[in-house]
Amino acid sequence: MPLAAEPVEALEEGGNQQQLLLATKGGPALEGLVVGSYCHDVLIRGGRVVGETLGGAAAFVSNVLDAASPREEEEQEAAPFVVVSKVGRDFAYASAPAPARRPPLLCASPTTSFHAQFSEAAASAHAPDRELRRVRACDPIYPADLPDRRFAYGLAVGVAGEVLPETLERMIRLCRAVLVDAQALIRAFDADGAVCHVSLEDTPYARLLPRVAFLKASSEEAPYVGVETARRRCCVIVTEGRDGCRLFWDGGEARVAPFPAVQVDPTGAGDSFLAGFAAGLLWGLPATDAALLGNFFGAAAVSQVGVPTFHPKMLQAVKEILEDKTTKRSSPCINGTTFTLERSNMHDELHTALQETARLMSEQQQADPANGNGGDICST
Repeated sequence: MPLAAEPVEALEEGGNQQQLLLATKGGPALEGLVVGSYCHDVLIRGGRVVGETLGGAAAFVSNVLDAASPREEEEQEAAPFVVVSKVGRDFAYASAPAPARRPPLLCASPTTSFHAQFSEAAASAHAPDRELRRVRACDPIYPADLPDRRFAYGLAVGVAGEVLPETLERMIRLCRAVLVDAQALIRAFDADGAVCHVSLEDTPYARLLPRVAFLKASSEEAPYVGVETARRRCCVIVTEGRDGCRLFWDGGEARVAPFPAVQVDPTGAGDSFLAGFAAGLLWGLPATDAALLGNFFGAAAVSQVGVPTFHPKMLQAVKEILEDKTTKRSSPCINGTTFTLERSNMHDELHTALQETARLMSEQQQADPANGNGGDICST
């Protein structure tokens, strides 16, 4: 599948071009751009506030990219990517015990805040069991807020309408490949702030789809995306919770199996999926195989409240699995002029290895319920 982004010929001579033409092991790391705001999430159950936590897709995405991206060197602590996010002076997680991993831009308006009203009924793994309401909105992210340099990949992950059409277009010009979460394009809010959706075809974003590499949508968002139309323009990934996910492209599709999960909080599952998927591409996996890594981190995210803290042993196991399965690949699949979408001949082996790791972590979570709080939580 052709890479839907600005052509490499558009780059200036020398200098920045090295950022895009990179190999994995032994070479400079691929730099990414994440665009979307941090939020304050208030968790409500039975009419009572049960917790407050750092939220926003940028928080969940940066958490997984830092955890799962390949490193240039073993001692490198953080993955090479930039987050462009806006918050107000009321932002509570600038210096909390588990703060936002990348500093945001400060503006005069208040930090975007969501109230998540959870149902009392037990939820199935990943199932949406909450109603979201936006109670405050920060300023949008403008094209001028983005760094003026080239990036290997970009993730547009708005949650409250903060990624403007012109900002997404600027991302496409700056990044070799752009991955987009549909919620950044089709979310709308009624007079009370309740989340609703609009048809993607009725938005200014629709014309940009042919220049997007991957578009991720939940099964609830998929009807508003119009999968059959969108798949002719880019690869569409539909996440289906406990049923895994499906990939659709012009001329083909694939189903990718899920992983076991003990659901505590479904918030951030889709964001973690998209970041895990991007990390899989960085490791050199074709798209259908990379979706396994997306499913894995989506399942891991729902096992904790807020931005999850991943167990070091789990991350080490995942790293060893990926190193073993990608040793013969010379460059990341997010780089170059095409993407491989079909599953590889090692797809089932990769799923089995990750499934065993997920099972062990799930058993540990059930045995130690105290692990259900990730990130920074204020119980009320």
